[in-house]
Amino acid sequence: MKSLMRMPNLTRYESIGINQLFNVADGHAHQPQTDAQRQIIGRLPDLFDQAEAARQAELEDEFRRLFYTLAGQPTAAGLTRTLFCYSASLSTDLIATFLASRGLTTALLHPCFDNLATLLQRRNVALTPLHEEELSLDRMEETFAGLAADAVFVTLPNNPTGFELSREAWEKLVALCGHYGKLLIVDCTFRFFSRKPIWDQYELLERSNISYLMVEDTGKTWPTQDLKCSILAMSEDLADDVLELHNDILLNVSPFILQLLIEYLKDTARHGLQSVVWETIDRNRRTLREAIRSSELLLDNPDSTISVEWLRITDPNVRSLDMVDRLQRLGLGILPGDHFYWHDHGRGERYIRIALARCPDMFNEACKVLQLALMTDRIDSE
Repeated sequence: MKSLMRMPNLTRYESIGINQLFNVADGHAHQPQTDAQRQIIGRLPDLFDQAEAARQAELEDEFRRLFYTLAGQPTAAGLTRTLFCYSASLSTDLIATFLASRGLTTALLHPCFDNLATLLQRRNVALTPLHEEELSLDRMEETFAGLAADAVFVTLPNNPTGFELSREAWEKLVALCGHYGKLLIVDCTFRFFSRKPIWDQYELLERSNISYLMVEDTGKTWPTQDLKCSILAMSEDLADDVLELHNDILLNVSPFILQLLIEYLKDTARHGLQSVVWETIDRNRRTLREAIRSSELLLDNPDSTISVEWLRITDPNVRSLDMVDRLQRLGLGILPGDHFYWHDHGRGERYIRIALARCPDMFNEACKVLQLALMTDRIDSE
């Protein structure tokens, strides 16, 4: 089968996917509103008036407190070294600008969503790949001993693979950053999908006295039509410099968006992540896994709990771009695995990613299209 030409980045594939009949390409939250969330939407005029009357600092304080409390991060709930951005990409661009201003080379997790690498490279940050297996407990010390980069940039949980670190591995990562003088950068934008025991990561970071930057976000978790907020938190030694960069870009996140998100956070705290977020993701994951059973697609990480599924293609004659193209022609938008391996696209040619944060009825129909395509391919090859 002739392979198609790659598009420049994953966002280009997402832009096509959002216009398909069945869009399971982008990882944003598109699941249906719960009954309680629909009540929040019904109060939008009142929320607008509340935001208009509130002081910006009060909204930011409440948002930060609610967000970090729900995340089980009490140390960060009172941390004033936090900046607010309209998106995690903007937070990442600030990090890239900071790294470039200090001439810091960076080891970036491989694979990860490719815009992390693109944003860093456009700011002329020199990158080296850091593979997930190099962060295993038994290999981490060896990894750091041979690591020349000034900064370590990881995404936890990792999009697309669902890779996570245990508390013990986190503690070792932080200790090694301290020992070798590395700046630690962590993208936690999928944190609310983790099912690992909650513990205070920021307390560890603050106690360690290492230099760190942490990116948080709401856009992957709550279906607010991309009205979202990213938090960029940092160690004390970086605060003044990063603040100046932030001041060059924006004054504040919209108070209306913060007020809206505050209501979503309160609602989730009342009803729990299980019913508000996880149930839909888990239901769609079961539907997808049933649809690909006995097919050419295999689960790469059966233990993944994040809102995307990373699947490996076993047919040696089919590449991810071929599958993306075939499914697009059937009205189904997915992402190819190529660009997630930002340093070596060839390593991703046998993977695809499917987003799970969708209406279960629509997702069920999307899986039927996928199943039919896989069955047709199998018949054609026999």
